Amino acid sequence: MRIHHIFHSGFLVITRHSALLFDWYTGDLPQIPRDRRLYVFCSHAHADHYSPRIWELQIDHPEVIYILDEGIEDANHHPEARIVIVAPQMCYEIDGRIIRHCSLERWNYGSREEGESDPGSPGEDAAIRLHTLESTDMGVAFCVETEGRRIYHAGDLNVWYWNDEPMEDNIASEHKCCEQMQILADMYRHEPAQIGEGAGLHQDHGRKEDLIDVAFVPLDPRLEEHAPRCIAAFMDILGAPYVFPMHYWEREEEARAYLRDPRLAKYTDRIIFDRDVELF
Repeated sequence: MRIHHIFHSGFLVITRHSALLFDWYTGDLPQIPRDRRLYVFCSHAHADHYSPRIWELQIDHPEVIYILDEGIEDANHHPEARIVIVAPQMCYEIDGRIIRHCSLERWNYGSREEGESDPGSPGEDAAIRLHTLESTDMGVAFCVETEGRRIYHAGDLNVWYWNDEPMEDNIASEHKCCEQMQILADMYRHEPAQIGEGAGLHQDHGRKEDLIDVAFVPLDPRLEEHAPRCIAAFMDILGAPYVFPMHYWEREEEARAYLRDPRLAKYTDRIIFDRDVELF
């Protein structure tokens, strides 16, 4: 697995069989191997997470699959594209031919209604299982299972704790962010992943209780001293051996300074700012 941090919240993940492009709106796109199935994820319609340039990817990758939040209206203007529109708190399985889905609640507790699709394990190597969470701003967060790995991209699911906003709004944002991550944690503890082997990687770099393999989580300097709240909550609730901060635009130096914050200092060996990293 190779991780490219393109800019801001834009990441390209290249695995053995797939390429996963998250929230790319600007910056030079690394070369995507033609022999990989390309999935393009867009968490919501904000201009720093979505750009119409994603539709140009069909030229070199005609089999690309777009996985878009339901608020991205441009999807209606591309009837030729292979598009999956997603809503919050759902489970989807996509293998290029078949799309199956149910609510996270039904997936959690095995109470799917008769006749509703049952997300079993898709058969081909490039298949993905996708879980969506509700954002604390717009759209969704993504957690993708593929080839035995779990990859989390928060979108704008963040603790939006602003010094100039009412305290009750800040507390509500933190509560909702933690609540959404806890939904995912409870689901993964209830039933192990079924796509590939080894999902929820437990290597020496991680902890036995880590539920995610690779995570992209906001660390936004505009939030000042409150910026580390989301990564700290993520590590407490879900955990991952590899965490890539995002949503800091050109302010990487300020974002790196948060590694000295006591809430993040204990995770410095897991927090990665490198732009190009090969894992596993």
